[in-house]
Amino acid sequence: MPDHPSPEHLPQFTPQEKTSLSQLQQQFNASIQTIDELKGRLAERSRITEEARARVQKEIQPLVRQMVEKRVALVQLLDQAHTQAELPKLEQQKLAHFIKEQASVLVHHYEAQELAPLLQRYTHPTSPSATAASADKQEAQQLLKNVLGLDVQLEDLADMEAFQAKLDQQMREEQEKREAQRVHRQKAKAQQNREAKIKAELQNISKASRRLYTTLAKLLHPDTEQDPAARVWKEEAMKQVTIAYHQDDFFELLRLQMEFMHEQEQLLQQVPQDQLAYYVRLLQDQIQELEEKQGQYYMGPDAQLYHEFGGTPKQMEAKFRAAKKGLREEIEHLQAALAQFQDTSYLRDFLKSLPA
Repeated sequence: MPDHPSPEHLPQFTPQEKTSLSQLQQQFNASIQTIDELKGRLAERSRITEEARARVQKEIQPLVRQMVEKRVALVQLLDQAHTQAELPKLEQQKLAHFIKEQASVLVHHYEAQELAPLLQRYTHPTSPSATAASADKQEAQQLLKNVLGLDVQLEDLADMEAFQAKLDQQMREEQEKREAQRVHRQKAKAQQNREAKIKAELQNISKASRRLYTTLAKLLHPDTEQDPAARVWKEEAMKQVTIAYHQDDFFELLRLQMEFMHEQEQLLQQVPQDQLAYYVRLLQDQIQELEEKQGQYYMGPDAQLYHEFGGTPKQMEAKFRAAKKGLREEIEHLQAALAQFQDTSYLRDFLKSLPA
């Protein structure tokens, strides 16, 4: 089944002799065209994303693993220097901070769990006195919450004016919340009535998909076919119809009806107006779903992948070339640093360049 159907398989109303299309028929045609275009763009975006993902695994990930190995080795080397080298206190603090930053990135972003114990050592533990103070603070805050019914931070008590303003704000928010709950209760009954009406409409709409599916299933069911070649064709066609039905792809069901039933154009002309209204509603709902899916490409989990490596073939090639060049250069710099940091004087020069 092609991702982007050919124009002759798009279900469309055509004007009859001496008559023009009704408004619903025009809306139907426009919706079909919009869905076809959206599906085409989504299919192309999906193809590019999958191509980029495969190339990242093959070309980028091996270099990333090399880079991570070098950075882990560098952090371990600096940890030894922090333990063994006789460094002034300020330089020791700088080195400890740098090690902690690098280990945190490697553990949390690159899953270098071998550095987890090291990171824990460089994460300053809370002293017993600080722990006790924190417990007292939490107890006092809980007491204030129980008395006032509001969240209060003890730091706010140092500035009574600011504390009062915050307290007033929280009380206003609580009052607004209660008012919103009251309004919500008043609207509940009307909302239930609206939902019941929408539910009835959706039931009618679902009947349209079932009607198309049933029509195609009767036409294409392979069990009634005696010819072996025709049976194979019907089995494949029936798979396409069943997938479209289970995916609630009303557009695809209409398209398949156009592809498999030569009298489709006549069937469309005979659709009653109320049924056509449901068709248009279904198609418009599908347009909204496709637009939301398209938006996920810009905000979803694959958005960063497409931004970094997607685009036209020429753009993709340039992005991959630049990424691989950057990783190779970083690996070379890390290899040089591993050799240079063996020299304590070089390490001290590096630490002096770090901000205090």
